[in-house]
Amino acid sequence: MSDSAHPVGITGAAHASPDYLAAAAEAELLHRLHGQCFVADEQHDPLLDERRLLVEFCAESILKDATRLAEALRIAGAGNRAARPILVRAPAHVTLAEPWHRHVTYLRHTGGPADASPEDPARHRQAPLAVRPAAPATDEAAIARWLVKALIDGSAGHGVAADPATADAVARDIIEAPDRVSFVATQGDGPAIGHLTLLGEAHDPVTGRDYIDLVDVLVEGDAGARRAGTAALTAAAIAHARNARLPLIGNVIHPAPHLAAGHGDRVVASLVARGWEVDHVFWRRPAGPDDT
Repeated sequence: MSDSAHPVGITGAAHASPDYLAAAAEAELLHRLHGQCFVADEQHDPLLDERRLLVEFCAESILKDATRLAEALRIAGAGNRAARPILVRAPAHVTLAEPWHRHVTYLRHTGGPADASPEDPARHRQAPLAVRPAAPATDEAAIARWLVKALIDGSAGHGVAADPATADAVARDIIEAPDRVSFVATQGDGPAIGHLTLLGEAHDPVTGRDYIDLVDVLVEGDAGARRAGTAALTAAAIAHARNARLPLIGNVIHPAPHLAAGHGDRVVASLVARGWEVDHVFWRRPAGPDDT
C-alpha cells in the first residue's frame, strides 16, 4: 500500500489507523458493508505454497455476526472463482466459530522479566549458561539453520512439507534485515546451543504501531537446558525492548486441528501465565465450496 495516501473518514474504523484505511482505499482494497468496513486482498504464502484471501482488517460488528462475515467474504472474493483458504485478523476478545480455527496468535509482553527456570539437580553438573549478542562470524550459520528449522516445522504443522530452498531464502531475508538483532545461549566455552532473533523496527500497518518482533527462539539440548536457555534468551529480549521503549510482540503458530488439536492454545496459555497478553489473532478457514 502507498504511504502517500491521505486519511479518509470511515465509519466503523476503530482500531485501524486513518493512514492505513486511506492507503487501502487508494489501492481499492477497502470495502463497505452496512456502513462498516473491511480490508481484503489475495496473498501468497511461499512456505505453504498457497494463495489465500487475507482480511487484514474487519470491523467488529462484521466479525461478530456470522451472516455478515459470510457476506463480506463474498464481496471480497467477487470475481475470483478459485476455492482457497481465508485468513481473518481479529482482536483478542473476538472468537470465530467453526469451521474457523486459530492460525497465528500474536502476544505482547506486559509482565515482568521472564520467569526463571525451575531448579534442575543436573544443572549443577553442567557448565553455566550464558547469553550474549550473536557474533556474525561464529554464530550466523547456526542461526540460519535454526530459522530454517522453525519455518519448516511451522509448515509441517499444517501438513505441508515446505521447500527447503524457500525456507532458506526466507531465513536469509531475516538474517540480512538491517534491524535484525540476535542473541545466543552458550554453556561454558562451547558453541551456541540456541538463539533468539528479533526485528527491531517492525511496524503494524493496521494500527500504525511500531514494535519489536520476536521472530524465533529455539534452544537445543535436554529439557533443562531448553527451559533455562529459553528463559534467559527471553529475558534478554525483554530488556532489549524496554531499552528501545517499544512493545515486544511474538507469535504462536497453531497447527491444523486435525494434526495437533489444542497444541497452540496450550502454548498461548503458558505464555499468558508468564506475563504475555494476546494482542490479536489470525483465524483460518480451509478452502471450501463457499469460496467459489
